[in-house]
Amino acid sequence: MANSFPSEFAEICALSAIILIGLDSPGAAAEMPSPIAASWPEADSLFRKDPFWVGSDDAYSVDLGHGRVAWLFADTLIDASGKHERHGAAFIRNSIAIQKRYDPAAASIQFYWGRKDGRPASFFPDTQTEWYWPGGGTLIKGRLILFLMRVRAVTGGLGFEAFGSAAALIDNPDADPSAWRSRVCRVPENARRVVVGSGSSFAEGGNLYAFGSVELTAAHDIYVNRWPLSSALQGRFDELQWWAGPSGWTAQSPLQSPARISFSDGQTEFTVHFSKRLHRYLEFQTVGFGPAVVAMRSAIHLTGPWSAPRAIFTPPEKNRPRIMIYAAKAHPELAGSDLVLTYATNSFELADVIRDQTLYYPRFVRLSFVKP
Repeated sequence: MANSFPSEFAEICALSAIILIGLDSPGAAAEMPSPIAASWPEADSLFRKDPFWVGSDDAYSVDLGHGRVAWLFADTLIDASGKHERHGAAFIRNSIAIQKRYDPAAASIQFYWGRKDGRPASFFPDTQTEWYWPGGGTLIKGRLILFLMRVRAVTGGLGFEAFGSAAALIDNPDADPSAWRSRVCRVPENARRVVVGSGSSFAEGGNLYAFGSVELTAAHDIYVNRWPLSSALQGRFDELQWWAGPSGWTAQSPLQSPARISFSDGQTEFTVHFSKRLHRYLEFQTVGFGPAVVAMRSAIHLTGPWSAPRAIFTPPEKNRPRIMIYAAKAHPELAGSDLVLTYATNSFELADVIRDQTLYYPRFVRLSFVKP
């Protein structure tokens, strides 16, 4: 457990040299309403209700419709005794949950994970050489597509690396997750080491789009890929295309492609979605090393140009010793505010996490937009 905990330490280290720019670009800032953010402790209790599921380091969500929301978690602690304790808890690489009702402060939730040899195991099973952390997901024509980061242990450094991507296709997401019919399809690796789909994915205009990050670099460059929906729904993720700027979209190539960076100073995990309210795309992430802040940027088109990151929320945990704050994401399907966000809390000392259950749960933020 200590050798690979926490899963997001790599991306936090990669952000250590970033200096936050406090405003959107000229013009875009004048048109944007002012975001006002606040902690939402009433919603925080959603992830603390289960006697077995006792924490995770981040959370993506997917709207399944009819008041159901799928949550996707990476490294997770499971107390097999059901006493809601972390001492002796099992450490697994991913888990999921189904929330019922869109308001997290009033919703119910059920958590799911796998079992192996009578012990808790990852929901998306590990192999002998790698494991999965969740990326972005979306529901398309009644089928659920979830991107997964492929991760493996390495010697030295942080002891692990995210080196590729896969996509899980689930034919019956309306069923209980224990009965899901799913298959995992590999996404081709690329020379830039972009972890395709580590950020958001969504369908638009007959295509599936996915944002991904270049790993283990200070810049954390972000790229966007797409597939025809017909290909994605058949699991043909080898047909990915890259945004190449003025020349449009280019096919995957074994040689260096002319793919264009969407923006830099990103993260491994972040979200992008189109806001009908604001008529633009919004990106959410954390910026900083350890005691980070939540930031957003915007663009009129999903291919950019994107504004600079703008600080919108300072987590109250920011001044705690050894704190790690990361993996901020938006959850536009949730109710209770103009927009609902989460971020992860952790510590540089594992003992803090085992002892302090105010850490290692995703924390909720309510975001409102006020017209200038």
